[in-house]
Amino acid sequence: MNRSVGGAAALLAVSLVSFTTTAASQEQQEESWSFNLGAGAMYRPDYEGSDDYEVRGLPVLGVNYRDIVVLQGPSLKVDVIELTGTELAKNLSFGPLVKFDQGREADDNPILRNLGDIDRGALAGVFIGYELGPVELELSVAQDATSRYEGLIAEIQAGYGFMLTQRLHAQIQLSSTWADDDYTQAYFGITGDQSRASGLRAFTAAAGVKDAGAAFSLNYVLTEHWRVTGRLAYRRLLGDAADSPLVEDQGSANQASAALFASYRF
Repeated sequence: MNRSVGGAAALLAVSLVSFTTTAASQEQQEESWSFNLGAGAMYRPDYEGSDDYEVRGLPVLGVNYRDIVVLQGPSLKVDVIELTGTELAKNLSFGPLVKFDQGREADDNPILRNLGDIDRGALAGVFIGYELGPVELELSVAQDATSRYEGLIAEIQAGYGFMLTQRLHAQIQLSSTWADDDYTQAYFGITGDQSRASGLRAFTAAAGVKDAGAAFSLNYVLTEHWRVTGRLAYRRLLGDAADSPLVEDQGSANQASAALFASYRF
């Protein structure tokens, strides 16, 4: 799997699996382990902030152990409140988080050729979530744990799941991300050396709200194990991320994506 395919898979899996309907959550609680394996395709920008789009095939993986240990795309979570078995666990979740960061390759787009690679790595942090019926809220904070750019990001998400028919589930998700200056500079800044090599204007990116977005997903249950999911998403880059030469001069602050995949649950 190349980096672009892996990154697309991670993005899709976390977006589609993070917010489940109440019925699906109850079903998971009745089993020890559940797995989701799938494949599909995504249409998306070739780097964050680009106005050039590509279609990529992708795999999807999800693992859940009684809502305690959950692997969703790029994120591994352990819910320590669920471990206690107390009444709090019905609505509240909290625990450590490890998140894969796909980085960025200079050959993802001609504009990036003289900017160097951002290595793949991991971020480590914590998450806290609250569930009230079909509504789920989650806040996560994660720090680069692999000594690349040492940046920190915080993301807040709100999801609402509902059934359109017995087999067709819909999900609406809103999200926003804040990033510190180390993270923002790594992905959106242009140093003096990079400016001279690439012809892009030098730019120092500061901390702030990086983006805000919305997504809509449809999940159709074909059989007891098979399901087909489609997703449309839009994000708007904000602050210094939107002002970066990679975005304002060469790309677009408007970031859209579409995905379709089939998965098998067991």
